[in-house]
Amino acid sequence: MNIIFLDFDGVMDTASYDSFLSSNGLPECDDNGRPVFDPKCIEYLKLIIDETRADVVVTSDWKYIDKYEGLLQMWRDRNMPGFLTDITPNVSKHRGDEIDLWLKECKNECNYVIIDDLDESNFNTHQLERLVVVNPLVGLDIQAAEQAINIITINKQMNNSDK
Repeated sequence: MNIIFLDFDGVMDTASYDSFLSSNGLPECDDNGRPVFDPKCIEYLKLIIDETRADVVVTSDWKYIDKYEGLLQMWRDRNMPGFLTDITPNVSKHRGDEIDLWLKECKNECNYVIIDDLDESNFNTHQLERLVVVNPLVGLDIQAAEQAINIITINKQMNNSDK
């Protein structure tokens, strides 16, 4: 099972797109008050999902407000690519610990990538080779998407060769 651990602020909701919306008099939030995602970032997320068949697990702080059901409904309402499988548990302010707990509780063997705008200190050492850190100004771009695809592909090949 391929998983994308995905943050929203700075990854899907970018400062540059917020600026574009604001300068053009367009709303920066949807009808439910959630920030609008950058269409370019959605396109690159779709590329990753199309190439890897990965599901999405939300690591974003949005999970503290909306819970899984609310985020799943938003995902559907926005016609986002792929499937929003779950959210990481709310057990720590340290993203790496929440990801580790989610992986421990997962009943499937998971191959994963983490896409976030937080720096390495927010993740555990063994996760760093699977971490793609994006610039919050532009969010998920083609370089980050290619890096994420490579991480999932290489780790899947390594896991298959171990069997």
